[in-house]
This record gives sequence, structure tokens and C-alpha cells, in this order.
Amino acid sequence: MALIGLINLAGVLRWHYDEDITHPNNFENLDTRTIVARLEQPHSVWRWFTGDWVLGNGFYRPLPSLLYKLDYTLWGRDFLAYKWTNGVLALLCGWLVVGLAWQLSGRLRLALGTGAIFSLWQTGFLPGVPEWLSWVWLAGSVAWGWCLGDWRKGVVVGALGATALWELGFIPSLPDLHMESFAYRAVGWIPGRTATLMTFFALMSLIAFCRYALTRHIGWAILSLLGLLGALGSHEGAVILPLLMALCAVVLKRRGAMFPAWLLAVSFAILLAYVAFYQHAIPIDTEYHRQRLKRFSTMGLTWLKWLFPPAVPMRDQLLLLVDAPLAVFLPGFWESALRVGSYGLALAWLLRQERLMAVGWLGSLIAYMPLSPVLPLMHYYYLPAAFRAFLIACLLSGLVRVAHRFSQALVACPPEPAIKERRHQQQVEPE
Repeated sequence: MALIGLINLAGVLRWHYDEDITHPNNFENLDTRTIVARLEQPHSVWRWFTGDWVLGNGFYRPLPSLLYKLDYTLWGRDFLAYKWTNGVLALLCGWLVVGLAWQLSGRLRLALGTGAIFSLWQTGFLPGVPEWLSWVWLAGSVAWGWCLGDWRKGVVVGALGATALWELGFIPSLPDLHMESFAYRAVGWIPGRTATLMTFFALMSLIAFCRYALTRHIGWAILSLLGLLGALGSHEGAVILPLLMALCAVVLKRRGAMFPAWLLAVSFAILLAYVAFYQHAIPIDTEYHRQRLKRFSTMGLTWLKWLFPPAVPMRDQLLLLVDAPLAVFLPGFWESALRVGSYGLALAWLLRQERLMAVGWLGSLIAYMPLSPVLPLMHYYYLPAAFRAFLIACLLSGLVRVAHRFSQALVACPPEPAIKERRHQQQVEPE
């Protein structure tokens, strides 16, 4: 936990620089300047809880409004100091990711690995992994297994490791409307706090939900509902939180936890009340909202990319074959096919051996679904990134397990070439 705290602290220091936020041509922080200008005018704080938030562009975000109000009270127009608030939220979220992974798995190492991956993403210290490294790992693992007499185990080790390396670059490589990085949106971009604050409350709610399912203490249920309310008061992406609770409940059921049906029912009831209030009190049919929407024809590909990333480039290769059949001889086709095979093998193996990974795999897609119709900004991936990090930690855990079992099997039963050599030595030794 201390190491994760140091990683996040280093990330805060890395992004704590003056990017001329106050300059009128700095488009990325236009929202911050507009919000502060409105805070300097006469206003009622309680209006944010009954209608549009302080920016006034058609969203219900009273808690981020209060956070801006607090920063303005403390720092005035020293916008650089506002980034400390973003850094504190990012640090807390890094620790809460560990807490959620621990509650779901009951394995501290897996939880710490999840938190480390998430923290490296949000600080920008892990912007991606070189493509060639995954292919070297895959080829080396197959060769290693073949030399030791079990090439199938080598294929499994190679597929798990290569998939983990590809996944490490998944979140950092996602698109951003203005081509900014995930770390910048999470820590260095002041308006990104809407997503980090929502994720803070969402993770708190999910951890408390898991604790209630495991311990049946009513206090955890109350804390889970408070976290849900906090998340809904921070960002619209929180509407998916009751569904994430249900996913966690299904996984915890395998560990002997109760299925908290009443808590899920209350959470969905709160969500329905939130949606009804939103439609009544918040202006959602605005020009700003309309210009942010994607073409709905792209939604299927967006979800497919989250569910099975190599399927999208494979689809492009198959479409290319329709017009250019000879493209089957190009490296791009076979690279895509090999990636599909490796990725599919890794997921199939994990679903049999490590079903817990379904939380990270499906959870990341579910967490992103509310924002998938909107033109992408990197902070939209913040909550999904927490679940994706859990998937990668499960991949690495499975990799270590299968490699360890392979090594133990070799010690207990040497491969056939070694047995033959030992027998030959026994035959030629003099009596």
C-alpha cells in the first residue's frame, strides 16, 4: 500500500506544472475558468442540488460543484493549486482499487497488483508496452515448452503473458477527442475530477457492498447506499453502479457470501428515482449534448473492442480480404489471427481456472457502457480502468500459477528425453 501511495504521489508531482491555465487560448481548462467566473458572481449553493451544476451545461453534478467551491475558497484564482485536489482523489482511488480487489478475491497479492497497474496508468508511468515484446514472449514461451517436452503448456504460458502485455496498453491506447493522455485527464486536467470523484464514491460503495455480502453487518449496507448517492451526485457514469453491484454479488456467492437481494433492490430504486429527477430537473436536450453524441452505428464496435479487443482489427482484415483476397499473404492478416487465437485461449483458460477474472473482463465493459454513446475523453475510462486492471492482475496471477505447476510437474516427472538419457546412462554404467 505504501508503494502504491508513493507511485500516486510521484504522479501528482509529475503533473503539477503550470500549463498557463489562466490564458484565454487554453481550451482544455475553459471549463475551469468559466466555473470560477460564475463562482465569483452571486449564486446559491443549494441550487446545484435541485438543478443544473455550476457550469450550467446540462448535468447534475452538485458534489464536483462543491469541490470547485472549496478550491476557490482556499486558493482563489491560483488554478495550479486546484491540481492538488485532483491528486488527492487519484491517490484515494488507487488505494480503494486495492480494497475492492481484495474484497472480491480475498488475495492480497492480487489486490496489490491491481492497484499497482491502475496507479501506473493514472500517473502516466505505464503509457503502454512495446508491441514486439508480446511477440517475443509468445515465441519464447512456446519454444521453452517444446524444449521441456510439453509445448501445450508453453502455448498457455505464452498466451497468458502476451495477452497481459497487450492489455497493459489497452487503457492508455484508447481514443481521446483532443488526443490527451489518460494520466493527464485523471491527474493533470482539473475538470477530470468529476470522473475521479464519482469513481471514489463508486469504489467505496462497491467495497461496502462486498463487505455487507460477506459479513451481513447493516452498517456496510448503509455505507454502500451513501456511496451510491455520492457517485450519482458526481457524474452520470454512476448509473451503472447497481449493475456492477449485481456482478460483484454473483462472484462473491462462490465464496459463500450471501446474495444481498434487498440491497440491490434499494439501489435500483434509488437509480430509478435519480433518472426520474434527472429528466424532470436537468435540461438534457441541449445543443451541447447533441454535439457530444457519437453515431449509434459505431456502438457495436465500441462494445466489441472492450469485450474482445483483437476482434476489431481482425474484422478489418476480413473486410480487406473481400476486396483484396491476396491480403491473406500479408503479415497483418496472420498477426491479427494469431492475436485472436492467443487472446481467446487466455480468456478461455482463465474462465475455467480463474472465474474471478469475469469481474474485470465484464465489469470494465459494463462500467463504460453509460458513456459509450459520447465522443470520448480519457477520464470517461477512469472507473472502467479499475476493473480492467483487475483483469490484468488475474492474467498475471494465472500466468504465475500455470508456470509454477509446469515446473513442479517437470521436477516430479522429467520430460521423455531426460528419462531416456537417464536410462541410457544406467545401462552403460559398469556394475
